[in-house]
Parts: sequence; structure tokens; C-alpha cells
Amino acid sequence: MSNYPYDIINGEEVPPLVINENYTLTGKHSGTVQVESGEFQLLGSLSGSLHVHSGATAYIKGKQSGSVSVDSGGKIIVIGNLSGSMMISNNSVLIVEPNGKAFGSLLNNGTLILRGVLAGARSGQGELIIEGAGYIKTPVIRNGIHYYQ
Repeated sequence: MSNYPYDIINGEEVPPLVINENYTLTGKHSGTVQVESGEFQLLGSLSGSLHVHSGATAYIKGKQSGSVSVDSGGKIIVIGNLSGSMMISNNSVLIVEPNGKAFGSLLNNGTLILRGVLAGARSGQGELIIEGAGYIKTPVIRNGIHYYQ
């Protein structure tokens, strides 16, 4: 039994997927994923939160829709598409690779290495390193609302 809270999906309580060894997710998954240790590879799509613990690594090669957080000592590598809020803790890293896209608000207190595309509001005391063709998408502002096209 998990110490993590359950998600409510379609009125049903759904326990989180807890990963403690190398694991690859194909197809579609709805709900929270907790990567406690090992390497997690998302090849399909995830609609839910992704939390990467210290010492663990997550590769987003497919599509992630939901918040992501990485604890101190953890790592997330975005090769596909990430759409949701991002929280990078001190001494952790999030890497957006050349074909990767990360769209959503960012709280960066660790290190973000940008080789792909980043869009959204940014805050925090962390480091942003732009490499190669990496870039930050500029919003179009209409009626005071930021749109990323």
C-alpha cells in the first residue's frame, strides 16, 4: 500500500504508479507517477503528475500532460513534449533536448538546461543554461493574457 494520496479519476480512487526499478510506460496512463528510484521512460502519454525522487531519472520521450517535480539529486530529460507546471528543486536538473518542448509555468531552484523550446512564466533562483538552438518562446499578449503559439 502506498503512502501517497490517491487520484480521483472519473469518480474513482486511483493509486499512484510507484516505480522502484527501471520501467518503461507505453500507451496511455492517467494518474500520478512517483519515480522513487531507477530510470523511468515515458514512450506513450501520461495525463497526471510526475514526481522524480532523489537519485532517480525520468525520460519524457512521449507526451506528459500534468505537473512535474524533481527532488534534489533527481533528473528529468525531455525529448518529447511536456505540458504542465515544472518544479526543479535545488541540486536537481531538468534538460530539454533539441527536439523537446516544455510548456508551462516553471519554478526553477535547480538547473534547467535548454537545448529545445521552453514557454511559460518563470520564477526561482536556479540556473538557466541555453545551449545550441535552445530558445525561450515569446508570448503574444492580447488583452493582458499571454498566449504561446
